[in-house]
Amino acid sequence: MSANAVLRVNELCIRAGGQTVVSDLCFHVAAGERVCLLGPSGSGKSLTAGAILGLSPHSVQIDGSVCINGVEVADIRATRRPMQSRSGMVFQDTHSALNPLVSVGAQLREPFMRFHGLSRKSALGAAMAMLRGMNIERAEEVMQRSPAELSGGQRQRICMALALACKPALIVADEPTTALDVLTQEEVLKLLRECTGTSDTPALLFISHDIGAACRLCERAVIIDDGRLIESNTLTHIIANPQHRFTRQLVHALRESAPGMPPYAADFDVREGLLCTA
Repeated sequence: MSANAVLRVNELCIRAGGQTVVSDLCFHVAAGERVCLLGPSGSGKSLTAGAILGLSPHSVQIDGSVCINGVEVADIRATRRPMQSRSGMVFQDTHSALNPLVSVGAQLREPFMRFHGLSRKSALGAAMAMLRGMNIERAEEVMQRSPAELSGGQRQRICMALALACKPALIVADEPTTALDVLTQEEVLKLLRECTGTSDTPALLFISHDIGAACRLCERAVIIDDGRLIESNTLTHIIANPQHRFTRQLVHALRESAPGMPPYAADFDVREGLLCTA
């Protein structure tokens, strides 16, 4: 594993309902990196995300190691973790992620006041700047609205702003584009790419079943099926030479959606997050 890993997962095992649903999972995310955790429905992706974030159901048993910023946090609830080991969170269900009874401005200013020590006025200014950075039009109006008054794309970008506001070393995005229309998906992927994966921004663990979205955002993928690691490599290598049955299905679906894509690694490259012909 990388010496500068922000996240290290080692021999992670998760049991739920008396069954092992994730078994001996090992991978890492380095500083300045965007990695995709790919897998079919029921493969253990979201349970893995919960273990990393400290949000697993109380009925779930976690064994193994989850280390964030050098701090061991496996089976420690998110609220009990040291600040340096907490991660930003972006989820599929924006309704659950945002408080429906509190305005967007009140929710977004809170991390600036709590973690940055800003005054109420300065925190509101920082929140406004963050919303504008998320390409949200009429940010002043949006700040005064409740989440229910906004579109799904607006709510997801607000969730991204909340995740970034605390300046975490790692952001975990669990299926953040699944509930969005195609155009809004592209906007969210573009913002995730702009706001993560550099020396000055958080590393990203992007969890999805969509290899096309992964190609537009990440350079490396960890693929699991039935709770076990089946492949881990650069997306360029995986697409050119898929080893596992599920991975071959993913690549076949990708080629069906992009029929002009060449079949061999020498003929294509992942550039700036986009799969293109060489």
